[in-house]
Amino acid sequence: MIAKRTILGNELIKEIISIRTDTLWKMLAQKKDKSLPGITEEGATGKYDNKGAIFIPGGLILQDVDENPIRYESSGAIDTGSFSEKIKSAMRYDNATLLFPDGVVSGINLDSGFFSKAARRIYTFKSAAFRRTMKTGPKIPTRISSDDIIRSHCPTYFKPPYGARTRISTCASVGLIDPPMFFTYCSNELNFTQEQAEAFSRSLDAAQEPVTAKSGKVLYPPYIVVCHDTRYKENSFTGLTRILGIGKFGEFCTFSIEEVNPTLLGELKRKNQEFSPEDVFAEYDGIKVLGVLRIYAPTNAGKRSLKYELHVVSPKKDLNISPEQIEKEARSRYHID
Repeated sequence: MIAKRTILGNELIKEIISIRTDTLWKMLAQKKDKSLPGITEEGATGKYDNKGAIFIPGGLILQDVDENPIRYESSGAIDTGSFSEKIKSAMRYDNATLLFPDGVVSGINLDSGFFSKAARRIYTFKSAAFRRTMKTGPKIPTRISSDDIIRSHCPTYFKPPYGARTRISTCASVGLIDPPMFFTYCSNELNFTQEQAEAFSRSLDAAQEPVTAKSGKVLYPPYIVVCHDTRYKENSFTGLTRILGIGKFGEFCTFSIEEVNPTLLGELKRKNQEFSPEDVFAEYDGIKVLGVLRIYAPTNAGKRSLKYELHVVSPKKDLNISPEQIEKEARSRYHID
């Protein structure tokens, strides 16, 4: 499976986790007041992630929902400071944020139907193509649904019906999981000219590479990052962060901020993981909180492998962020004693 440092070693993930650590303090205060959002309710958010978000490498996207080409103002080479500010600003908008080596464009409304159809067609045909027997038989699968594809890229506690953010992010990740198939589908569906085909080929190839700043730091990886605004689990405090397109079909990651309770301690023991005081994201009202990264194994459409790796994320060692500074600012922002 993909290495933890490959997932965490970029400014996009660092900024998202910093923002969600700020949100954590608001949620801790709400838990103390017995007003924490339910596990299926939206609203596990703070000042900087109130809308949730989807971050997508821009090279995957040809047009918006109205079939208009994507346009943005190029800002040239982006440094880490301005990139972080753009990410923080982007999380205040609905719809998708597209990331380019020379710019960021937010609030893009994408056609979920286009990506759903692409994912369904690609994996239905692949399923038929890789059958071991040449005889079709009465039980040959004739259709893989978008729900099948989504189920394979979500933890088991995600239950249908799936929301728009879950659906569009998962189906769009086909462009990173199977780029040649996605290119072929887009080319045929949109009747590319030779010039258009060559241009999309270049942008799709570029979307599969990490983008770095002048300093050499990675700004964002070639993944789709989804910031949900629902907790989904009882011991989680903030919205779940899901990372897609990291490898084969069914491979994905989740990052969550969780209370150290018997459930989490039991899971850490099963996965032979430990934590130290410097790994704690926050401690308040007798509660200790950890950042947890889970990396899920590949699977088949409609299935969800139970195999996954678990990693405790250290805010300082893995992300180079200061939980003490975030705590100080968050306590002031949310009026926490």
